[in-house]
Amino acid sequence: MLDRSDKKNLRLLKKVPFFAQLEEEELHPILGQLQERQIRKNETIFREGMPGEYLFMIRTGNVKIYKLSEEGREQILGVFGPGDFFAELPLLDGGKYPASAEALTAGTLVRLRRESFLEILNDHPGVVTKILETVGARLRYFTNMVADLTLKDASRRLAGFLYEKAKRHGLRGQREVRFPMELTHQEIASLIGTARETVSRTLQQFQKEEIIDIRDRHVTVLDMERLSTAAR
Repeated sequence: MLDRSDKKNLRLLKKVPFFAQLEEEELHPILGQLQERQIRKNETIFREGMPGEYLFMIRTGNVKIYKLSEEGREQILGVFGPGDFFAELPLLDGGKYPASAEALTAGTLVRLRRESFLEILNDHPGVVTKILETVGARLRYFTNMVADLTLKDASRRLAGFLYEKAKRHGLRGQREVRFPMELTHQEIASLIGTARETVSRTLQQFQKEEIIDIRDRHVTVLDMERLSTAAR
């Protein structure tokens, strides 16, 4: 009989692509190997260069993955929320974490040791295919990020960021989409590679053009098609 926490973790495992293909009975043994960790806002989860010991899954809260330049400038590589997972690469190659992770909000993480992860691969070889697909998807994401930083101006990058957020929260073909803005202007700037002032100014311009509306820490995209056009 599963307790309340196990039921929550079971639902979480089913959201991870390389676990989702397993039958529920096959997921039950994994539950006993999971470790829960409560995180505070701004808490460091791991730093770049530390041994890659765990796969992390987010039950509640938001986490940013970032790198720091030698001058201390932050570049956010990704922001993850409930149902997402991160730090899967070191589990495959046994290497160190290639970036740092920090909690943007308080929440609950569920982690799985590398040794346990490798045992699952040994018991369920079919999981490997899904892992390769996941790594490929991450690679495409970072390739697109580099292309955007190189080829697009800040306005188009910001529009692209808002458009992708809206797509995750809206329905296909929906004209207006509302979603919470968890990131500060500085964090958005660090994600899209520009200055905080540029983010603030561009958001104001998008509002003036009635492409978006911002109220109570929520963004409403008033016209998805126009926002998509602004991102190209």
